[in-house]
Amino acid sequence: MNKKQGTRNKEQGARSKKSKALQVRRAMQHACPPLERVGGGFLTSLFSKLQVVTFFCLLFTFSSCNFNTVVDTNQSIEDNQWLYANVAKAEFEIKDVTKPYQVNFKLRINTEYRYSNLFVLATLKDAKTRKKTRYQFKLAKEDGTWLGKGSGDLYTYSFPLLKNHRFADTGKYHIEIEQNMRDNPLLGISDVGIEVK
Repeated sequence: MNKKQGTRNKEQGARSKKSKALQVRRAMQHACPPLERVGGGFLTSLFSKLQVVTFFCLLFTFSSCNFNTVVDTNQSIEDNQWLYANVAKAEFEIKDVTKPYQVNFKLRINTEYRYSNLFVLATLKDAKTRKKTRYQFKLAKEDGTWLGKGSGDLYTYSFPLLKNHRFADTGKYHIEIEQNMRDNPLLGISDVGIEVK
């Protein structure tokens, strides 16, 4: 009798342990899905969403950088020798005459440039008018220190030709910039360009 009861108690204990283990296993499956299901579904979905969000963030960042730029040109000067005939040109279209624009002359020089300033002639043309203006830009301090951004051999500048300018009419405009120094060619000029924003 005692042996049978002992055997029954052992069997009930084993069943009870198996039942508890089964309950724990089921609870774990609900709380923590199998890894293959997590990796195949949840993580893949999360990764895809992150890719989409990252793509749109980058798209917004790059588009907002140039959102206000109407035109931005850059031309290399052959052998760093800017001739009178080698004119920087830009053509652009104005669609909104209510907002102000800024027109910049971009310049990159190297240490072969011999002067502390630069004279240029800028011509702005539209369908009706043509206006030519002479500008002087300061490139270096009196002690010879370059004012542009950069180091070593190259220095970059951006000079405003027109600030808060409202164009009279919508339509196409054309800008030309030529060097107006005594030297022809003018040595030490690496790049020139025009920006309208």
